This record gives sequence, C-alpha cells and structure tokens, in this order.
Amino acid sequence: MTHDHDEMLLRLPGTAEEREWLEEHLEVLSVKERIALAAAVERRPPAAMADAVNHLLSLNSYAAHNCSRGYEALGDLILSEQFVPWEQRPFFDKAALGRLYEEQHPGQFIGNIYLEYPRDQYTLHYDGTDLPEAEAERWSVRLKLASEAVPEGVWIRLPDYEAAFGDDPGDIAFALDELGVELFQDCTLLDARCVLPCVQGLAGQYERIHDLVHDGQELGFLLDEQYSPEFFERLSAALEFEHCRRLDDAYRISCELNDYDLVSVDAFIDQVKQKLDGQRWAQCGDAVKNCFNYAAYAAAQAERQGYQVTDDESYFIRKRDSPELEQQPAGMTMQ
Repeated sequence: MTHDHDEMLLRLPGTAEEREWLEEHLEVLSVKERIALAAAVERRPPAAMADAVNHLLSLNSYAAHNCSRGYEALGDLILSEQFVPWEQRPFFDKAALGRLYEEQHPGQFIGNIYLEYPRDQYTLHYDGTDLPEAEAERWSVRLKLASEAVPEGVWIRLPDYEAAFGDDPGDIAFALDELGVELFQDCTLLDARCVLPCVQGLAGQYERIHDLVHDGQELGFLLDEQYSPEFFERLSAALEFEHCRRLDDAYRISCELNDYDLVSVDAFIDQVKQKLDGQRWAQCGDAVKNCFNYAAYAAAQAERQGYQVTDDESYFIRKRDSPELEQQPAGMTMQ
C-alpha cells in the first residue's frame, strides 16, 4: 500500500509535537487504515496538522465493505439487513438498492471496497491541546508482516472485529490480500508493538504468528470491553506489580484484575489520619500532630499489609493471594 499522503500531511502547518505524533502513527498504519485515510483526505482535505491528527483518529470508524460487484453488492447489504428470504432476492433491483444504501450510509468506492464514512466527523476529537495517549486509540497490537511478493511488509492493527465476527474484510484480510498470501504461515514477522508499554520484545515472544494474533485479538477485545481511564490505571499498576514483559502475561493479568487491591497513596494517608485522630496524642492539637510523619507511617502500614507502592508513588497495590499478604498480622486494611 502506497504512502501517497504521508509527505503532504507532514508538510501541513503544525507544531513539532503534532509532526512527531503524525510520523509515529503514519509509520504503522495498516492497509485498511491507509484506504480509510485516502477516503478521509478526499472527503475533507486537511488544512493543518491538527486536522490530520483528527483524520487518523477517525480511521477505525470507517466501515469497509467488499463490493467487487459495485452497487449490486451494496444492495445485497440491504437485503441481508432486512432478512429478505433468498427466494425473493433475485427479483430486486440490487443496483437501485445499492444507491439507496449509499444515500443512507454515505461513503465512497476505492477499488473494490466501499468505505462507509463514520456517522460522527471524528471518533476522537483533538482540539490542538493534548494529543491522545496510545491506549485511548483503542488498539492492542500492531504487527508488520512481509511476504515474498511484498518484502518491505505491511501493518495489521488489532483487534480486528471483522476477522472474528463479521462478513466484511478487516485489517487481517486486507493485509493478507496485499501480501498476496492466504495464511500467516506464509508470512514473515518484521515487527510487533503492543499498546501496553511494559510489553517488550514482542516480536520474539511467539514462534507462530497465528498465536501472536490470537493473543493480540483477545487482549484487544478485553481492553475495549473494559475501557475507562480507571481501568487502565488499575491495569498499569498490576502490570508493574507483576513486572510484566510478555503479551500472554499481560492478557492473563488483565483477566484477573479483581484479584488486586489498589488504593491511592493520598486516600491511604487520609484513612490513616482518620484512624489516628482517635489516639490520645492527636487530641493535643495541631502542634503535636504536625510533628508526626503521616506519610512515612502510612507507607509502613501499607508494607505490613502486603502493599507495594507504584513507581510514580501514586498508588499502593497488592495481590490478595500473595504469600507475603497471608503472613501479615491482622490489622488496619485499606480497600
């Protein structure tokens, strides 16, 4: 897949941060995303890098339909959506139905693919202030695969819902078609990246590409289902706690998040203060209380209860079934 739009987008007016963000994202666009980008740029030519950022953030919202028979194939979509009996379908003017589908679902043909525009202008909106973090872009793994026909390789974005649940082509189908192969075993893995920064050396973790794709799919489905800033905070703390570096371990930990207790350091200190307010010495006033190191005492209490502090010192975390926790004496527990 050509990179026709890359140079044009990078020449647009914008900040150094926007240019760096665009360079990183353009490098790993999948075949499907590049087709969607062509449609997005033609639909609304960007005037600045901020517009280009919003285009890239919207790419996953473009639905791709395999339309080798043009409008007749679009007409089949309406017949399928309306559950029209098979014996009645030959009597419909499918091309006319296809044009009706186009009116109801605006988009454009690119080769044999009909790209349906997203209902909203952008899936994620960038207003020129804070560029989104990777986890907000709703992907799990990106793979770069090569074949004899395309030795330079193409990228795949996971999760690919179409490959798992749909009839239309998704990222995997587009990539294999571009590579001129039918199976992953006919491909070579050139690169692999995970949305979770802790997962290192992903390309060397699997002997079979199929297994890597499977775990990338499963992690992606789970992250989409659970998506929220609070979930990612909890997951990041658990991955750090377990010193996670592998994709399969990251997926397992993601499934077991309820096994971890997480409390912010500030909340833990506040609970410590409330408990200590009942002590006789705390009744002597602020002059005495100001001489007490609540933070250090809270850290010691957290350690006794099996907690560890995260690297950024924002949270205490523990796993409930850890041997260290079972050996702790009963005492104050922060939930």
